[in-house]
Amino acid sequence: MSDATPSMVADRYRLDELIGSGPMGEVWRAYDTRADWVVAVKILGAGAAGEAARESLKQHAQAVARVIHPNVAMVLDVGDQEGAPFLVTEFLTGTSVGEDLAAEGPLPIVEVCDLVGQAAAGLDAAHRAGVFHGQIDSGSFRRAASGVLKVVGFGLPDEEPSQAERRYLAPERASGRPATAAADLYALGAVCYELLCGRPPAAAPDLPVTGMRATPPSPPSAPGTEAPGASAPGTEAPGGAGQGVVPPSAIRPEIPAELDRLVLAMLAPDPARRPSGGEPVRRALAAIARPGAAPSTAPNPAGAPAGRPGDTRVYDFNGVPRAGDTAVYESAELDPAPPRTGNKLLIQMGIAVAVIAVVAVAMVMWAGSRKETPVAEPSTSTPPTPVLTPEVTPTAGPTSEPPRSSPTDLTPGDTATSLVQTVGPKATLGSGQTPAGGWDHWLVKFDEAVTAQEDIGDIDPHVAEKVHDKLRKAAKKLQDGHFEPARGQIAGVYRDLRKAQVKGDVPLSGPLASFLDDFALS
Repeated sequence: MSDATPSMVADRYRLDELIGSGPMGEVWRAYDTRADWVVAVKILGAGAAGEAARESLKQHAQAVARVIHPNVAMVLDVGDQEGAPFLVTEFLTGTSVGEDLAAEGPLPIVEVCDLVGQAAAGLDAAHRAGVFHGQIDSGSFRRAASGVLKVVGFGLPDEEPSQAERRYLAPERASGRPATAAADLYALGAVCYELLCGRPPAAAPDLPVTGMRATPPSPPSAPGTEAPGASAPGTEAPGGAGQGVVPPSAIRPEIPAELDRLVLAMLAPDPARRPSGGEPVRRALAAIARPGAAPSTAPNPAGAPAGRPGDTRVYDFNGVPRAGDTAVYESAELDPAPPRTGNKLLIQMGIAVAVIAVVAVAMVMWAGSRKETPVAEPSTSTPPTPVLTPEVTPTAGPTSEPPRSSPTDLTPGDTATSLVQTVGPKATLGSGQTPAGGWDHWLVKFDEAVTAQEDIGDIDPHVAEKVHDKLRKAAKKLQDGHFEPARGQIAGVYRDLRKAQVKGDVPLSGPLASFLDDFALS
């Protein structure tokens, strides 16, 4: 730790380990002494001194803090420490995709589709909030402890890209233009290419491939047989890619043609020819990675020339393209959403509960008939009839139950007819109480639970979207200091989800149900 770097920031964050540094400052692993958890603290150095830089950081932090999404690292705090602006975000303990590439070499195709799809979802959420990354490289996507990939390191508006980041720069960014959504998608395409092939798209033929062992270089093309779209030496587009990008399948033959086309579309030199957003990219990657998915291919119109290897195909997603939309995939090329299984699961659970109840009643009656105590004066005309109380009647839905007597309420002669085990929540959050790690961290985990349930496919998508939206609004209320309205919003989400469970739109088991059961609001 340098003399200029304090050991405590804002009398709250204890700096424990330097984990990164650059022209604009340092990034530390720190401990939040109030919330009792580990965070990441970025402290801007001399390169960001001045009132203008502090105001720029404040606006940047406020903009990034509006992005509440499971695939984006959350901003927790922003402030000023003795003239040095600082930014606090959640700390991610997993590896970055760049570290995975360095350790393992090119990743499996399905894994690449999954990772880049998560990154595209996070960038799409940021772009919809008006936030652009501008500094994307293979270290910009890092796993949380849960395994979820998150976008990190959003660049400041005036921050210059590092030398390592320049090979991911879109041509327009390399010529000095500001960051845009299209430029971020270009950089994401470059990262995807590198994860698939082990080298960036601008690599020269003799550039070593990261992590590749015993992989021969591609043979040189004979004169006049260059790959379609290849440019002459020295004419590559600025930023490292253009018409001369070698298709990924030329380096790794098992890469499917659909993935080839998508990556090349993301690396198009013209921003207007790239996908229109991160969501179409995520959906296309999901369709490619899903086993058995076979995107439909419409026949060429009469007289239209057939596509050539390496050509970029333009897809129409909604039937009527918008201005600038070219590499947008048609919904018919994507697998339909998995069928809802919530109602079926609820019916199966109801049947199972009914069967268990009937068996339990039969066993109790059988046990009572075997252990019946004879009375002092038995009747000679009518045999004694065992009576079982209370009667157990299975019901299809939740009903109000009379209070049960605890074991301490039993009196001599009473016979226990059932054993009820009640598992309470791990934590009850009342008014004025704060969950471990703070409300911001808790809301991130809540949102991740909803996303995990969506990945399983047994939650109504409309219900999930409403929950995501309400959690974002609650997070905004917390950031503005309106605790009680935020807590009321969260309580409303709880009520809506419980009602949806009764209707069968939300499953009674899974990551979301476990989260709801672990935390109770009082």
